[in-house]
Amino acid sequence: MALSDNSCDLRSRLLGRIHENDIRELCHMIQCCENHSLTEQLYRLMFDADKRVSDNAVWLFTHLDAPRRQWLYPKCDELMQEAMHTSSETKCRLLLTLLAAQPFREENLRTDFLDFCMNRMISSGSPAGIRALCMKLSYLQCRLYPELLAELRSALEMLEEASPLSPALKVARRNILQKMR
Repeated sequence: MALSDNSCDLRSRLLGRIHENDIRELCHMIQCCENHSLTEQLYRLMFDADKRVSDNAVWLFTHLDAPRRQWLYPKCDELMQEAMHTSSETKCRLLLTLLAAQPFREENLRTDFLDFCMNRMISSGSPAGIRALCMKLSYLQCRLYPELLAELRSALEMLEEASPLSPALKVARRNILQKMR
């Protein structure tokens, strides 16, 4: 179904299952909208009360081109807040994916988000994807401060002692430890 920018009801498209062809079509439609009105609409849908709509909206954002993802940079605090408080593991993982692609500087470092990442990174009850992303995000934040980097190194070194890690977590851990050398 071809949709024009003005007639698009993005929410109704995100209510159901979306597939690869839907993603391509919606991304093209959003990226062709020069005034970012559809990007703004998609952003609002990330916070929709319907889990499917909000999960799909975040998923769609992960497929958008770099300029649309960069549009999210000023919204870093809101994305962090949502990642820390959503009950949806899918949405959390996708939000962390978006955040991992953003630049971290001293002025946007939040200790509550760093604590969240450090805690989820070591939580054996968290899915491997979230744990790996939290490792990466912890590193991106801690690298700004040598004393935090030392704390992260200790946590990563103790991580494998606490419980066996999946292959994905072992790779993530090893890659971060290599970056810290």
